Amino acid sequence: MPKPTSLPVISDMVDLRGRVALVTGGGRGFGYACVNRLSEAGAAVMIADNRQDAAERLDPLRSEGRTVAFCQTDISDETQAKGAVDAAVAEFGRLDILVNNAGIFSNYLLENLDEDEFRRTLDINVLGTHFMTRAAAAAMRSHGNGGSIITISSIDALRPSAPGLLHYDASKHAVFGMMKSAAIELGPDGIRVNAIAPGSSFTEGVRLMLEGSAPEGHDIDAQFDAVAARTPLRRACDPDDVARVALFLASDLASFITGEQIVVDGGFLQT
Repeated sequence: MPKPTSLPVISDMVDLRGRVALVTGGGRGFGYACVNRLSEAGAAVMIADNRQDAAERLDPLRSEGRTVAFCQTDISDETQAKGAVDAAVAEFGRLDILVNNAGIFSNYLLENLDEDEFRRTLDINVLGTHFMTRAAAAAMRSHGNGGSIITISSIDALRPSAPGLLHYDASKHAVFGMMKSAAIELGPDGIRVNAIAPGSSFTEGVRLMLEGSAPEGHDIDAQFDAVAARTPLRRACDPDDVARVALFLASDLASFITGEQIVVDGGFLQT
């Protein structure tokens, strides 16, 4: 009789010890959740964030023995984007995982959407993602061990979720197209490229944006509750829901997955 095939142990496949990750926008929201899960799995993680105070988020992780570092970065600047990759390699010796999380979100109806806001959204969400992906791919190719590039997209890459998001939706459609194309180009180098499409999640950044633009007397918590009520699983997306999928895509559990977008929305798109 043929011998049973020896399969890798699951715990080994999610063990990221010896690997290096770079997470853009890693100071809060989805980004920080990804930093937490990747470092928990053993990866050394570089946070690239445009806010200097994001460095303060490292202290609780270091107190738990995690290996983390910080690089202040504006990803829409090509030189700074490459500099973040260089910083990760200089600090930890290599780069295996990139999480393209940094991005912006705003709400303007078509008649109020001016050129500056449209361009700003594309510069950060699209060009910034391109700059980071290109620099990370070069670093991964140089050490020859493959890698995983994960981009935080949105369900708006598949279907508009609300009025006032024309510029944001355009950026997220573009990002997913870029990822599919990059998966074809980078596959021969063993570099997997995937995206995660979260549903509505009221992270710190989203709450600040809404609080800054909401009309007087508008109940933001009621707005959050309405989204949860429309979602089949009856809650909004938690940042850790996204981080768990990022850990899966970064790990060997996803070793034959590339060019895909995983929707994490509690069934919202089915409604």
